[in-house]
Amino acid sequence: MFLGFHWLRELYHDAYDSGYEWFRGMSRNPKWLLMRQLARFGVVRSLFRHFQTCEVPQFSGESVFSHAASDIVQSVVKDGLYLGLNLPSEMLQDIIAYAKQYPCYGDRKPEYGFHSAQRLEAERWYDRQFVTASYVNTIETCPAIAQLSRDPLILSIAARYLGTSPVLISSNLWWSFVTDASLQARRKAAQLFHYDLDDYRFIKFFFYLTDVDGLTGAHACMQGTHRRKKLGHELNRKRFKDSEIIDAYGIENLVTIRGNAGFGFVEDTLCFHKGMPPIRHDRLMLQLEFATRDYHMQHDRVDPRSLFVYAAHLRDRPLNRSNF
Repeated sequence: MFLGFHWLRELYHDAYDSGYEWFRGMSRNPKWLLMRQLARFGVVRSLFRHFQTCEVPQFSGESVFSHAASDIVQSVVKDGLYLGLNLPSEMLQDIIAYAKQYPCYGDRKPEYGFHSAQRLEAERWYDRQFVTASYVNTIETCPAIAQLSRDPLILSIAARYLGTSPVLISSNLWWSFVTDASLQARRKAAQLFHYDLDDYRFIKFFFYLTDVDGLTGAHACMQGTHRRKKLGHELNRKRFKDSEIIDAYGIENLVTIRGNAGFGFVEDTLCFHKGMPPIRHDRLMLQLEFATRDYHMQHDRVDPRSLFVYAAHLRDRPLNRSNF
């Protein structure tokens, strides 16, 4: 009986996620929705590469990195992953200072703002627990992130991998918190295996801003699965259990990414991947994403007039929805 209920609950959540994607696409951007249905298939992505413009621009200027773009691109083409594109210390400290100064927003909701140091107070005041919290308008408000998004090496890697001029489609800076959240909350927080479909071709740059190990929110990637997936996994884009993905693609291909603050990696998140729930302390991460086209569905831009931020002086005030 219990196993049957669990199976029905998973089926319900999968159907809800799929229905919400269709609603979001039909109401906001049908071309994005069409891409999401087609790009899951390798043959469609191959056709897209065949017909796309192949003029790869050159980028001048001094990079904050000393790596060779060709080595990184080769690794991502082969494995879907490159490890070790690390932030300079000064840039790392600038972004950490920004995260302390600016508010973040629980569950990506503009009405649940708070400063990270006041998270527990804010959760009590909002009467809800947050698994994640994201910053907004980061390109406009954080000079270090803006500089990183224009870095010549990052742009060169993206251009060579995409085969065309790269378009920045998202900048995401977010906390993953130590919580006892439900399975459904972890689904929404991308803490179960899945793969992304943000364009027919896209690439992401990740940077840890806190020390990360197996107990503090490590990112896990099943390398090589950006090139090959079982047909059932192309047809069904649900969240998957660890055992389903490990049994299908082999534990030898599973990479658990650990690193100190500043550690960076490049990934084609068509690979199966997930964020592991942090257990020992919270994790702060930055992600920059480039693609061939911006469907305006990934960005972190929010009208500042819609934002609400908890402050300590509100703690004794009753919550009034008119404040939002």
